[in-house]
This record gives sequence, structure tokens and C-alpha cells, in this order.
Amino acid sequence: MLFSSSLRQAVSAPFLVVLLAMTSVPWAGAQDAGGSPLEDVTTLPPFSVKGDRMEELGMRFSATIGIPSSNNSLTVSEVFPNTPAAKAGLRPGERVEKIDGKSVGFAMIISLGFKPEKLQQRLWNDLNRGKKSVSLTMQVRAPKATESRIVTLVLPSPGAHWGSDKWSAPEGRVPATVREPGPLAALAREVMDNGIWSGRYNRVGYEWRIVQPTDGRRIWVTQADGRTEIKLEHRSPETGQSEFVTSPSGAMESGWCYPPHQKKKLEDADALRAQFEHEIDFWLHHVGRVTGRWPFEALSGDTAVISSTASTLRSTITPTAKGGAGKAAAPLAESFLKLPAATAEQRQLFVDALGRIGLDHEAWAFTETARFPGGEHVTTIRYDPSQPPERRTVLLKVDGKDPKPAFLQQWRSEAHEPQPGLGDLPPLASVVELDDVCVYADETAAVVFELPVKANADFPADKFQARFRVNKTHRGFEDFAVKLRDPLRMAGVVKLTDAGIEARFQTFDPALGPQAVSLKMGGGIRVLLVSVSRSFELTRTDFKRVKPFDETVVQGN
Repeated sequence: MLFSSSLRQAVSAPFLVVLLAMTSVPWAGAQDAGGSPLEDVTTLPPFSVKGDRMEELGMRFSATIGIPSSNNSLTVSEVFPNTPAAKAGLRPGERVEKIDGKSVGFAMIISLGFKPEKLQQRLWNDLNRGKKSVSLTMQVRAPKATESRIVTLVLPSPGAHWGSDKWSAPEGRVPATVREPGPLAALAREVMDNGIWSGRYNRVGYEWRIVQPTDGRRIWVTQADGRTEIKLEHRSPETGQSEFVTSPSGAMESGWCYPPHQKKKLEDADALRAQFEHEIDFWLHHVGRVTGRWPFEALSGDTAVISSTASTLRSTITPTAKGGAGKAAAPLAESFLKLPAATAEQRQLFVDALGRIGLDHEAWAFTETARFPGGEHVTTIRYDPSQPPERRTVLLKVDGKDPKPAFLQQWRSEAHEPQPGLGDLPPLASVVELDDVCVYADETAAVVFELPVKANADFPADKFQARFRVNKTHRGFEDFAVKLRDPLRMAGVVKLTDAGIEARFQTFDPALGPQAVSLKMGGGIRVLLVSVSRSFELTRTDFKRVKPFDETVVQGN
């Protein structure tokens, strides 16, 4: 579903070595947000998540497991605008009793609460096999209701769709009225008019989230007893975690903040007030309509994800809240510490490039050749988003030869689809520290940035190197590489001999985002005299500019 139990878990440097212990890797993970019906893969910038080529059902569940089993439940927690769930009339807070006639038991609660993508994938597979539409029937009961009701979700659904190129106000939603005056009145009304319908704090309201590489923000608005209440939440490695309650007047009614790496709430009233004012300023002055695809997006030029003072934080001692000596920070390579910190202009160049990863994927057809970890075959496909879904991805070759009928049938049943940008590669924010951007080289046409790799007990930061080349003209990545500097002994007789990621990009149209043309990832270990390695390699060629299938149909009409 849209936004499964959690956004994709952060994956740090150890993911490079996980490859070594796996016979295969599920490169197509849970999909988090959807676009127009039968729309090709795209990136949804304000949420920093992937949308699949088909629209999704548009709901999120919350699962409760208790003793006795009568306490077990599956509840609708969120309904996204202009999705099958919203058009079917599904409401947050409704308890799900049956799905397609089957009672919701313990096994189904576990499956849908923690792996909801399985249900979605089943419906997508049906569409891939040529069905014109598929449906899902749910029996639900509202809180305190004496009778249940039946709702039917249909894919693809007619009309406006979540993630379409142009935002459409949610169908059937009555325009909100905010009678209280104040600087946040218009914002509150917009959130209620366009936001995600959600149940939080035992109440129902509307929300929007903006997720940046290192920051996550949420605004939630509800009305009860003639009063409008607004909650502002922020999660950031730089400022910690905070939550504030206010109203259209902008007065702080309550709030708390946990500074980074601390378990005690911030007690300084002035500092807490400053954090509250910062959140108000963000939603009023740093959010707007940028692409027209969403009602709320971080405005271009916002560099909140890169701290202007981050370069001053590269010390070996972290002060405690009381000003005394704290624990030693993760050591960085000596060569990295000698590099100059990026200027404000250079940091903005890096931020711009980071934001363009995966964009405009739907504008290109290409041929992709891939060899997966532990796989026996090299497959070659042609991907063309201008074609209808059943013809969008075509298997051309297997190990350089025409595919045999049995292999082709199996491949079709697995519903293979190329992923945007870098495929299912973990987000860069989970691999490198985006707060510390240094310049390795300032070339004529590009700047090569170096960033420290996130570290833990097994993977010290100084053992890895991460460099990113950004073109000055196109303001997009040309290539980047994250690799092990020197062999690293992990435990006893186990030595990590190689680990890394390499990606290369090409800009085919300066008006569009750069496209990934190659990706390599893998690693190797040695145990005594035995060496083991795993790798993944992907190349894309023969790019051709095309119009997405939906757009072609609309213009044809």
C-alpha cells in the first residue's frame, strides 16, 4: 500500500557485505507511493519514495496483536486522496473484518500489517496478465457502529489519480472552513482540503509529509468542537525530534524536543520556543507548489538537508549537554579531514544533484542488461513506458540467446520491472553522512565531492571512501563510487577484501534529470584461504525519448 508499515529501513555500510551471504537479492522491494493508472515508474519528490508504474490501492493499515486473541485487529489508519481506497469511501479508523470474503485472522493481520505489498503485488500481477481491471472487496466496521459495510476497491480507477502530473483536489471532499484568524489559517485549510485522511491520537484529521534526505516533517490538522488544532512534527539528525501543538493563531500551546543523541527533553524554554518558530517558518515560507504535481513541496533552493556549519562538527570529541567531554566520535580518514569544506554554492550544487536522482525516468525507453547476485543468467530487456503495461517490458535475451518458452513464462509471471534511477539501491542518506560535504577536486566542468560513510562497530568510517562527481552545467551526478579503502578484518579469520558501489549517469536532455546508465555493487570476503564474492551489475543503453502511455492516450483523445 502507500507507505507500508514504515518507510524503507535505513541501510548502512553493512548492506555491502550482506550480498556475500545471500543466494539472491530481492531488488524490487515494497512500493510506497503510486502514480496515475498504468503509469510508469516515477519518483515522488516531496515524499522521497518510489511510485510503481500502476496506481496503488491507497490505504495504510495499523495492526494490533494482543492477548486474548479477541484484541487482535486490523484498522485502516490512512486513506490517500484520489486512490481506489478513497473513491470506494474507505475511512480511517474503520476495522477490517473481511477481505474478499475471508475473515481477518492472526495470519492476515501479520501479513497486511507488516508486509502489505504482497496484496498489492497480487493485484498488479493480475493486471500484468492482461486483465482490464481487478477489484478488492473489504468488509469494514466503523468505531461504535452496530453494523459493518462492504466497500469495493477497483484498479485502475477512473478520474484523477494520486501522483498524476497535475494535482487534482480530492474527489468528494467538502472544502474546509477555518473560522479562527491567524497566520496558519490558510495553511490549515489547504492541508484539510488536500491532505492524507488519517487517524492519529485517537482522532481523525488530515496530514502531509515532506521527507528530505535527512529530515522528515509532518503537519496534521483536525477540527473538533468548533476548534482547529495543528500538530507539527520534525525528525532530524541535526536538531533531534520535536512535536508542537498550535492553532491557526500560531501560538505554541504545548511541545517537546529531544536534542540529537539525548534521552532527556529540552528544558530550555527559549531554545524550545526557537525550535517552534523554526517549524512555523518552514511551513509558511519554505513550502509551496513547485512542480504542480503536489499541493505541498519543499521550495527549490532549500538547503535544510545540508548544514552550513556541518564542516565545523568534524571533531574527535563530542561535548555533552553539560559542556564536558563526551564519547569519541567515529574517526574519519586523515585524507578526508584535510579536504576543504564545500562552499555554500558548492553545497547547493550537491543538493540539486541529489534531488534529481531518479527524476524523469518515465520519459525514456532503454535496453537493460543485468546480472543479479547469485543468479545463473544474464537477462536483457527492452523497457518502453510509451507502451501499454502488457507490452512495456519485453525480455529480449537470456545469456545472449533468445529466451526459451519455459523461462519466458516464468519471467512474465514474476512481473519484472526496471526500477527508477538506481533501482532498489538504498537511499544515499543511509550510506553517507550528508551533513559533511567536502571538495575532493574542483574540475573545469564538474566538482568532485567526498563525504564520510556512515559507520558502526563493524564498519569504521575511515575504512571507506565516498566520492560524487557533479556536472556544473547540468547540475546532476555524472558518477559516484563508495568503496573500501583497504582490506578490513571483521572477526577472527574473516577479512573483508572488497566492498563497494559504483554508478554512472548520463544527461540526454539538459531539461530532464540524468539517467543511470550503469550500476555495480558487490563485495568479497576471505576466510582463511577461501574467498567468496557476490556482485550485481546493470547497464542501460539505447535510450530513446518517449511519451508515457497515459499521456499518449490523453493527447490522442
